[in-house]
Amino acid sequence: MSDTFKVEDLIDRLLLVITLNSTLVHFLISSQIEGYVDPDRVDSLTQGLIKTRSWIEEATTADDIPASTSNILSLIVKRLTQIESILPKLSERAKQAEKSQTPAAEILSLLDGSTPSSATSQASAPSERREDATIVPLVSGQPEVPQEPFKRVDVENDEWGIIGQTQMLIQQYSKRCHVLLPTFWLEAMRELHKYQSQSQYLGDVIEIPARVLAKIIKGLLTEAPGARLLQDLFKKRQQENYLDPSESERINRAVAKYFQGLEGVLTDNLPNPSDKIAEAQNAFDGFGWGGPELEKRLIKRINQQCEEAMQNAEATTDAARAAVYAETTKLLCKLQHAILAEPRLREILAEMKP
Repeated sequence: MSDTFKVEDLIDRLLLVITLNSTLVHFLISSQIEGYVDPDRVDSLTQGLIKTRSWIEEATTADDIPASTSNILSLIVKRLTQIESILPKLSERAKQAEKSQTPAAEILSLLDGSTPSSATSQASAPSERREDATIVPLVSGQPEVPQEPFKRVDVENDEWGIIGQTQMLIQQYSKRCHVLLPTFWLEAMRELHKYQSQSQYLGDVIEIPARVLAKIIKGLLTEAPGARLLQDLFKKRQQENYLDPSESERINRAVAKYFQGLEGVLTDNLPNPSDKIAEAQNAFDGFGWGGPELEKRLIKRINQQCEEAMQNAEATTDAARAAVYAETTKLLCKLQHAILAEPRLREILAEMKP
């Protein structure tokens, strides 16, 4: 902000605070409804809040600003600072909650119906059935172990050749484009291909989002404005074609959450399409745009892919595909929050803004 106080500039900053406030309210309400706190979304909100607080704080020291206005802005800064100190704790709790009950544990508990109440009833069952202890089963043998609806392996299966084609495209353009953002989306695609299942729907579950990711990568490298922005970035920033562990971890969590959302499809217990579409719409409503310092044209392309997946979910009459498109929408939104939550990826988006 310039040394002289400008009302127009102040209005922009206050509008940003209002936007941030509405985003936080939506996050709290949607998390309450879903019964789940997304740590990546918390982290992306934290990054945006830090930038907003810093921007408002600058206005408090501007010349010619009325004392009453400065006092109000200082109160806003104080409140934002308090929220800023709380959000990281919320993020850590959300991550611990995810680790305490892994996808495999959730699946097994759902399959065998084990809950604290059922465990108690099972423990008391022997005393209630002592009179039947002499009954001999007609067929002896080990109890059948339920098959997991899906599992993750260490090496991806490039069944449709999408990974190979996309890797070649990135390698081709890496000579003149900065490829960290395309690499992020490529790693998400590779992670999708590391899941296996005996379900007849596995093909759609992997291929549909993978082709959306391939479209995003191709658009970044070959279409305006992404191609020009990545070329300009390559001229002033050293090439980065790898992900940090924290970036990879966010991708792994996002894809794991995607498969958890499609457990019903993978077990032939098809969910109600309208419920899935409502979940996707809620995630889309909370799509992360980031702060004013970020290049929005690339983010808009991701938003358009989310919208297209939503439209496909609403248009199809096949319940399984509707669920896949809905979960694809949620996956894209979660990956976008992951980008905004990572300082290095966020820094790239800021550098590309004119």
